[in-house]
Amino acid sequence: MSGAVLISWIIVALCLLQSAVFLAVARFDSLNRAALWFSGAFLAAALSFGGEIVLSTGWWPGPVRMTIAMAMVVMLVLLAYGLGRHYHVPLPAGGGFAIIAASALLYWLILDLPRSDFLRQMLYQLPYALLSLFGLSVIARAREKAWFDRVLLVLFGLLAVHFVLKPFLAQWVGGVGTSPGSFAQTSYAGLSTALGAVLLLVLAACGLVLVLGDTAKRLIRRAERDAESGLLNRAGFTAHARRMVVALAETERPDLPERVDMALTLIAVDHPVIPAAPALAATDIAARIIALAPAGSLVGRVADYDFAILAPQANLFAARDVAEALRTALATDFADIGRPVALSIGITEREPGDVYADLLARGLWALDEAQRAGGDCLRLAARSEFALPNERP
Repeated sequence: MSGAVLISWIIVALCLLQSAVFLAVARFDSLNRAALWFSGAFLAAALSFGGEIVLSTGWWPGPVRMTIAMAMVVMLVLLAYGLGRHYHVPLPAGGGFAIIAASALLYWLILDLPRSDFLRQMLYQLPYALLSLFGLSVIARAREKAWFDRVLLVLFGLLAVHFVLKPFLAQWVGGVGTSPGSFAQTSYAGLSTALGAVLLLVLAACGLVLVLGDTAKRLIRRAERDAESGLLNRAGFTAHARRMVVALAETERPDLPERVDMALTLIAVDHPVIPAAPALAATDIAARIIALAPAGSLVGRVADYDFAILAPQANLFAARDVAEALRTALATDFADIGRPVALSIGITEREPGDVYADLLARGLWALDEAQRAGGDCLRLAARSEFALPNERP
């Protein structure tokens, strides 16, 4: 068994394993469609390198050579469409079939040309190089790119260059063999197969990072969201609110007296359940809060009938206007069932040097004051009027 054939066996095993891993991710996370495309891509790669093993036996060389060539085309097409799914770049539904059909026609025309012909070798690698650039273009069209996406751009660029340089490599190391069966015995076969193994492993690792990242982000979003209303739950609201307050603090300049406004509104529904009457629909209340909350606000459902709004670029009085509009809107929404909706609301605003815990403490104090006043009202908590117990003289 030649070194090239042994490497091909290893690549086939690795490609099948990689395909199974991507399929497992797709089964675990049914929304991760990119993982399904990548699974098919590495299955096609396994078929291509498996064909190299069959070709070394000399059995049925014509169809086997066509299978090797087309399976690699299918792999690169599936990779590109999987990248399109990941990066939300729309690709034409029939485009992949058109590329495969054009490549099949090209290979049908050139495969019986003399193997030593340099033009034949360049035309053989042309679809692979162009499809590598196709994958690169998908990544380049992504709206937002992190450092890892730029690494992928470089990788697909190198992949395209690798395919273009392969005919030159073949000429340099002594050719591709005089017949399909003798290809596995050439130095070029060993170098080409080993280089292909390295590139496939790198592609598989990068693809796995992409799909696992998508699934992890989706799981985190699910953990942070209230399943019934779709709003942030208590943990999710707290985590995002802390980050928002820190980010706002970083934009303030200590040499300037102006502060950046931010208001926290805590909302509690008074008496949501009345004997012999249906409970209020928390989802309807959540939808009304989302509609009235200022743009860019965090909105959370922190308990069954408790909600919170953290609004940037809003001060105490702007938040009060929103709260009053919410009370009026909910009273109108539920008037037809004869159930007045009463809200207790506490509002505070951020002062320089505040962290989220400071905002929350004052907001809870204001909410408690509204509830102790009998509910169906709102109370404001300015820092100058509020101090924690251990701060009182």
